[in-house]
Amino acid sequence: MNKTQVLKSLVLRQPKENLKRLHPVAQQKREQYSQVPEPLQYKTREESPFRVLRSQNGNLPVYKKYFARSEVPRTVVRHIEGDVNEFIKELRKVCSNADVIEKVQDETLDQVGRVEVNGSHTISVRKWLTQIGF
Repeated sequence: MNKTQVLKSLVLRQPKENLKRLHPVAQQKREQYSQVPEPLQYKTREESPFRVLRSQNGNLPVYKKYFARSEVPRTVVRHIEGDVNEFIKELRKVCSNADVIEKVQDETLDQVGRVEVNGSHTISVRKWLTQIGF
């Protein structure tokens, strides 16, 4: 029997999930991330009540940061203007219901310095923002 015949004869099984033995916090996170995402509400820049300004170099202000003593990255979105709550709702849909942290910079201008999302979502956030037209 040659190598290709041996590989074809192997039976691959699906891994078992021991959901009964999960820690309650891990169970809660699993349920949060496995929800079916809602469809995006805003399709174009003109429809959306928020704006994301580009950086001085013309790039989207979406960054991946590792904070002190943390192995888990955070995705940081900066230069947001307008209705920040609507931006956070749409961002949660893009990032599969990940935790979003809002950092207010100037309340008089209704501008946020940055919004942080737990996890590495830079590629999906940049793709979403370019699809909208920012």
